[in-house]
Amino acid sequence: MAKLSYKQYRKNALANEDVQKALAEREEFFGLRRELIRMRQEAGMTQEEVAKAIGTQKTSICRLESANSKTLPSLGMLKKYAKATGHKLNISFSPA
Repeated sequence: MAKLSYKQYRKNALANEDVQKALAEREEFFGLRRELIRMRQEAGMTQEEVAKAIGTQKTSICRLESANSKTLPSLGMLKKYAKATGHKLNISFSPA
């Protein structure tokens, strides 16, 4: 049996309904993390600089931005992160 390239493995995995469902369930979390990273980069800041501005450790910012993180950030932390990067936290809901 020939080894699959990563590209082919990924294509096969993404065709799997269970994988698609799991990714859909996590999409909100991935989107949040992407947005945090975008905000920090837009502000021209490193994780260490954001951590210092918030008054926390760099490892906390790493976890906050990590797609592998198993915990959700608190609203307080999101508000501090937004302020440190020159943004304002807005929360909204939309129909499903």
